[in-house]
Amino acid sequence: MRALEIRCGRDHTLALLADGNVFGWGGDGSGRVAPGTRGYCSTSQAPTRAVEVSLGKPLVAVAAGHGVSLGITADRQVVVWGATATGIGGRLPSVSAASPQRVAGIEGARAIAAADFLFGAIDAAGQIHTWGLNCDGALGRPTTQMNAMPGSVATVRAGELALGKGYVLALSDEGHVHAWGRNAAGQLGIGHLRTIALPQRIPIDTKIRSIAAGATHAIAVTREGDVLGWGSNHHGQLGRADIAYASTPVAIPLPEPVRAVAAGMHFSLALGLSARVYAWGWNGHGQLGLNDARDRYVAVRVPDLEHVQSIAAGETHAGAVTSAGPVAWGSNAAGQIGVADQRQMKPTRLLP
Repeated sequence: MRALEIRCGRDHTLALLADGNVFGWGGDGSGRVAPGTRGYCSTSQAPTRAVEVSLGKPLVAVAAGHGVSLGITADRQVVVWGATATGIGGRLPSVSAASPQRVAGIEGARAIAAADFLFGAIDAAGQIHTWGLNCDGALGRPTTQMNAMPGSVATVRAGELALGKGYVLALSDEGHVHAWGRNAAGQLGIGHLRTIALPQRIPIDTKIRSIAAGATHAIAVTREGDVLGWGSNHHGQLGRADIAYASTPVAIPLPEPVRAVAAGMHFSLALGLSARVYAWGWNGHGQLGLNDARDRYVAVRVPDLEHVQSIAAGETHAGAVTSAGPVAWGSNAAGQIGVADQRQMKPTRLLP
């Protein structure tokens, strides 16, 4: 299976193949149709076999959230599939688990992101579009509707989005990061713990290459390959043991320059220039890939994981694309790793 990218949601995993097809493992966002007797929040074991998401047209990007997935088609339309108790934008009672449908009003999509009932896309002009639940001003635009349809964030242009639990980060093409939404742990990186409903630039004195948002913490890679983090640190997800949280960016020590980062619920990953992966933070489900369940307050190399091309972090599991194909590790409560065990504490191959 030759994968271009992997994405991890709350309890499902997606692999985008080179031919534009998508395979999914685990919960609703994988494309699997859940049995009618299964509750929405159930963690009962799902079949290990992957689901092929059928669009009839190739995809060029995917994103995985809480039971819902997004895709960008080759003609730059945004599509959605999965299931959600809240509806998408307060209009649909649910999203089809197996049949993707188009999200109207976004043309020329270049990037997408998904989180817990919160979604975002960037169009060809760099305009940000957000939709879903508007708790704590997470949509970043003037609206009082709690579950809103797609609308534009007029005050900032971006090339990349990262969504956490009720907050959003946007990275401009110039290397500046803007943030808005929930901020109780300092996850907006703007020097205080107050929620803000409109984008505000994070005071970082260097240009940023890439960003990632966890549940209550965020990390970023500078253009020089250094890693910064901010927000909660109660499990060591900021890669240090000397602080409880950081409301402004702090340096995270890594053994080598980094080209990409990923953030899950209270844990972090980094992909070094050597194509090796480093992990730190919460490890209760083995999501650090270190073959144990002990938290780490400093970055540790994930063993036996080399020639890595990209990484991803879900809520309690993680994944990577290697030269040999996609792999995943951590919680497998919904079958998101495609094995029989409830958790897998070291990387294992994802099979169709």
